Parts: sequence; C-alpha cells; structure tokens
Amino acid sequence: MATVSTNQYTYGQPAGHGLHGNVKAWWGKYTYTAAPSANDLVNLFKLPKNCLTLWGFMATDDIDTGTETLDIDVGITANGGGAATLTVSDTTTYTNENSGVALATAFVNGGVMTGDAITDLMPAGTNYRPFIHGTGPKYFSEETLVQAKIVAAANAGGTGTIYVCIFGIVL
Repeated sequence: MATVSTNQYTYGQPAGHGLHGNVKAWWGKYTYTAAPSANDLVNLFKLPKNCLTLWGFMATDDIDTGTETLDIDVGITANGGGAATLTVSDTTTYTNENSGVALATAFVNGGVMTGDAITDLMPAGTNYRPFIHGTGPKYFSEETLVQAKIVAAANAGGTGTIYVCIFGIVL
C-alpha cells in the first residue's frame, strides 16, 4: 500500500494546542412577528476580516403553513475586498469570496421552506439548510455582513425565527 502525502499534511501546522486553526462560530437570528415580505433583508452578523468559513446552516421555524411559498436565501453584502487572495501554509490560494459585490446566495439558495418533518434529521415544523462549501473553505478578506433575503413571501402564517450559524477560522 502506498503512502500519499497531501499538501495539507506536508506543509500544514504541527498538531498541538494553541490558537492556530481554532474553529470559531458566528451566528445570528431574527424573529418575525408578522409575515415577511418579498425582498426583505435581515442583517444577521458580520464575518471578521481574513476568515475562512468551513461550514454552516440555516434553521427556521415553520414560518409558512399550508401551501408553502416562503423562499429564503443566505448571502453577503459587498465587502470591498475585490479579488484579494490568501495563500495558506499548505500552499493553497483562496480568493475573496465576493470580489467586491453582494451575493444573495453566497451560502445557500434556500428554495421553498416546507416545514415538513424529516424525522431522522429534524422535528416537524422546522426547516434546515446546510451550507455545503463544495471543494473547500470560502475566504473573506474584509469584514463581511451576512444577510438572509426573503425571495418569496409566505403564503400563510408568517411568524417565527430564522437562525444562521457559520463555522470557520480567523487567519
């Protein structure tokens, strides 16, 4: 059997304790007390300058009942970082995620939020959307505002909480 040495293993930081590579969590929530409207923007939290996001999720109450139409995306505002890059210790280079423009779906294009139960994952009345980062972390060279956008309004109901959490490291 061959031994494969990847860049991360070869050039990465030694295992141990300390602050390098500690995972941080950034989160925010907003509770609607009346039905959300299409194009509402909810400012949730800011990602710090020079961070790599690793994973995250959006969870909501069943804000829309009956024949659901509520659609929520999670994205970012422009951060002024342009095409800034970062090369980390394993020689991987990351480019600023938004290149200076807002991206409404930078983390997730939520689609219609049904609130139906997936019993082995979440209880009835809850929506959950993971942020799949594809082939690796997303880099943010400047402080960046994370927003939820209501793409399509709720058909019925309209009250409940949107909760977003993102995990990452600060370089």
